[in-house]
Amino acid sequence: MRQPLPYFLLFLLLSPPVYAMTTTDCFDCHSDESLVKTVGGSELSLHIDEEVYTSSIHGNLDCTDCHSELADVEEEHEEELENTTCSDCHADVEEQWLKSVHAPGNAMVDYDLPGCPDCHGKHDILSGDDVRSRIFKLNIPATCGECHASKEITSRHPNLGSEVNSEYEEGIHGIVLFKSGMIFSAVCNDCHGSHSIFSASDERSSANRSRINDTCSSCHAGIVNVYINSIHGKHFAAGSEEAPTCASCHGTHRIDRAMDKGFLITVTERCSGCHKEKSDTFKNTYHGQVTGMGYSEAAQCPDCHGAHGILPKEDPASMINPNNLQATCGACHPGANSNFIKYLPHADYHDKENYPGLYYVYLAMVILLAGVFILFGIHTALWLIRAQIEERKKRG
Repeated sequence: MRQPLPYFLLFLLLSPPVYAMTTTDCFDCHSDESLVKTVGGSELSLHIDEEVYTSSIHGNLDCTDCHSELADVEEEHEEELENTTCSDCHADVEEQWLKSVHAPGNAMVDYDLPGCPDCHGKHDILSGDDVRSRIFKLNIPATCGECHASKEITSRHPNLGSEVNSEYEEGIHGIVLFKSGMIFSAVCNDCHGSHSIFSASDERSSANRSRINDTCSSCHAGIVNVYINSIHGKHFAAGSEEAPTCASCHGTHRIDRAMDKGFLITVTERCSGCHKEKSDTFKNTYHGQVTGMGYSEAAQCPDCHGAHGILPKEDPASMINPNNLQATCGACHPGANSNFIKYLPHADYHDKENYPGLYYVYLAMVILLAGVFILFGIHTALWLIRAQIEERKKRG
């Protein structure tokens, strides 16, 4: 009995081959700039620039690697295709994104949220090292700004809108990035993350109060190490909710350069957020009054206490330790001696217990001034009465 197998093999050899759709086949149609479809009454272009695609990071992939439902299609396909999913290759990244504030169901906003193409592009995706890429350092603020500077977000959620972008551009990070072109400057994802982005109120967020110092230390490690050993850093490590963080003094998106006049004349105001009483007494001194007039050369809080390495008075390394005061004051007042450093920068003339001499001098001056005004007030009133009497006599 003959075996059917040879006939089956012969049939396979003589049958015409079946070819799946290739990228070249796709560009036969999609290279046409006039190719469009209508969605919601508006025309949507289906044109894809072949040169742009082939030079993209996915240029070595076939169209069907992403549009997998077309893998067995031989000719023209249906107009409506399934949405592509990047998770087939980037499952770990999608897992991070699904937990982020940008994923549906997690956001505090009520409009379309950004997906992979909104940040990376579609057929023109480039490596983050490519200066043309949407996620290249210089381009990230503009990429994020497409949503965060939009009229929709700005009108409905101002704290997430255009102010964020404009404040960043006016701050030192934006100035260094845009005006100097230094790509080491911090941009959005350096502080907020790339895919694992959370609300600042979320403890998982790199911009959360509990983690902001660590985030800043990725660029400013030396400064943060000094802060850690300061009185502020120790209070923060102990869990104090009142202890300042980097953002407490420097702000968030608009971060002024610490040596600019605009920052220097506002240092006292920044410190007064926690040290209201000390700020008020400082403002009564010469230093405080000329600072209030916009003179940035006068001594302010950091000049006496330090900027990041602030230590309590009892610490031998503190700038305001009695053994160090001559050097501290001498930085602005050469030749400062033991009498000079007896100056009381935070003396409160209302505090009778701690500053009795100053209190009684203040009280005496108040009594003297009040007495003078009362005496001359009475004198002036009597003079006016006499003048009226004399005037009447002349008329009589």
